[in-house]
Amino acid sequence: MARRISFKQQLLCRTGMDPDEPICNPQDPPGDGDTNIQQMPEDCLGLILDLLDPVTVATLEKTSRHMYSLIQTHQYWRRALKKLVLKHPYLGHKIDTETEEDTGKQGCKAVYKNLAKELNLFWKKNERFKPLTMRNDQYFCEKDERQKVVSMKVTGNFFITVLGPRTRSDLAVFSIRVFDRNTKKRINEISNLIDKPEYLVFSPKYNILVAKSHETCLSMPDTLNIWTLESQSDSFLRAYHLKSSGNGARCTALVLKEDIFFGSLRKDCVVMCPTRYNNKSVVRFLALARVNFCPDSFPAGAWKTDNAGDRFVKTNSGLIYEGHKVAVEEVGRVHIPHLVQLGVADFTDKWAILFSEAPKELPDRNIHLIVLDMANMSIRHILKAYEPRIAVYGASLHTQEPDVAVAVGKDGYLKVFDLDTGRELTNQRVPKPMARTNTTIIDFFGTTRFMLGSITDIHVFDLQFPLYPSPEAKLDRIERRREHIRTVSIYGEVWDMVEERNIQLAPPPGVHILDPLMQLQQNLAALNQVNQAIEANIVRPELPEEADRVEQLMVEFRAVQQRIHDLNQEMEARISVAIEAVAADLSHIFVLTNTGDIMTFDFCESSPIDESIGED
Repeated sequence: MARRISFKQQLLCRTGMDPDEPICNPQDPPGDGDTNIQQMPEDCLGLILDLLDPVTVATLEKTSRHMYSLIQTHQYWRRALKKLVLKHPYLGHKIDTETEEDTGKQGCKAVYKNLAKELNLFWKKNERFKPLTMRNDQYFCEKDERQKVVSMKVTGNFFITVLGPRTRSDLAVFSIRVFDRNTKKRINEISNLIDKPEYLVFSPKYNILVAKSHETCLSMPDTLNIWTLESQSDSFLRAYHLKSSGNGARCTALVLKEDIFFGSLRKDCVVMCPTRYNNKSVVRFLALARVNFCPDSFPAGAWKTDNAGDRFVKTNSGLIYEGHKVAVEEVGRVHIPHLVQLGVADFTDKWAILFSEAPKELPDRNIHLIVLDMANMSIRHILKAYEPRIAVYGASLHTQEPDVAVAVGKDGYLKVFDLDTGRELTNQRVPKPMARTNTTIIDFFGTTRFMLGSITDIHVFDLQFPLYPSPEAKLDRIERRREHIRTVSIYGEVWDMVEERNIQLAPPPGVHILDPLMQLQQNLAALNQVNQAIEANIVRPELPEEADRVEQLMVEFRAVQQRIHDLNQEMEARISVAIEAVAADLSHIFVLTNTGDIMTFDFCESSPIDESIGED
């Protein structure tokens, strides 16, 4: 596949510049003939301001009085308030943009700042407030008697749940329900799905919902099923087979971004789709667009008619039916000589990140962070990230610092990477020795906020960055601006869920009560006893050559012991009540347990602790 030409080459082609002229470096100080941002026309500056985040604009305001006046003239803060309410409608009761218009343009900035301070006050751990906690009494918790919630997705406008079988005796049929958070009503349901929808992503702006469907046949690749997000007469849009990724390719993650640029072309929404096969991987970027398929718009295809009378075209990636469907265009592809980990990936218009996974035959291979350069669709760095056999449970590109990625692994280390220079900046261990897959990362008014889950607790971390740090000070400043701000727990509700968990794990009729899950735990306990007995029989060596051998044996035994401990914790989490998934927005944390219960922690409705104690 041919590489796209760089931005520099595009600029030279369109402007007719002399390629022999020296190229200006944006990091150099301004010269005599240079044009700065203050000399730009107001309409051009307004377009630039609309693309900047509030933290950057607040810093830009402090540079000069002229820049401050330009930002106020553009009414940036009023626009920022409207964008905030549009993206997070649950904050609408705290902001009245029409009323703030009467208070002047400067009042909108004060409202924005006060809202951020108020929300941050409720999120911080203190002795004054506790969040309002609700369990299964929200509109999005509805389900049938033989169903339970197996996964969920949350944005400002929508709450999506995936329902699956409640017990091991129930029929393995899944359904997707979409709820509108404004009206608190169900607006769409996709039912009777044989395959569990995995890696659910969606685009509210373009009314697209995408999920991976796992193919049971080993030689067939996985399929991307695409539906409309909001209910329509024909919600299924297309089934896209990942055939060009390789024989039996398995999709490992899906990441969707709206209105993203590839080179000079803006795409409505792009899905990052890594797949792996034969100990190697390929990452594809698929652009999705809603189009009308008909013989006039797609004359190259051979149109046929199925038994129901619907017209379709057969392509290498699946069938395309006539009507307002979705077009899929591959806009980029990168081959990676490693297996990539499941469920962990992210990308922007500048970088994409993944993590390698060592095969079981190579247990000593380290876990690497793979950095992709989106400008030329190639691998920029492969960095050592974690020790062998460590699963990465969460990773995200920082919204304020475009060259920074943050990640958390199963060993509990929170790590920060500089993607441009290819080095690790910092790490921090979370309170629990082992994190779980329930990890979510959000942007909280310019701060990266982590929700890291253990079995029953959610630990909230803030990771703040200076806007424009020098390379020498970057490490020190990040070290000083990390903070563990709060812990929320479902521990008090666990006892009510134990009986439900036992019902869900009960084997079907005719199957022996000692199921494979319990057998595995018993085998782990027996292995642990053998390991302890061997360690107890190791005597102190008398010869120097024996000392080296005994020391090596002790190191191996300790590694086996740690592995047994980790597996025991995993088994305990699977057969007992534990947190399954975590989602969050600016004022809520949503926790899904493996019993299908949804706990909601509402920070906007925080109540004083003294009053709540008096009521009890």
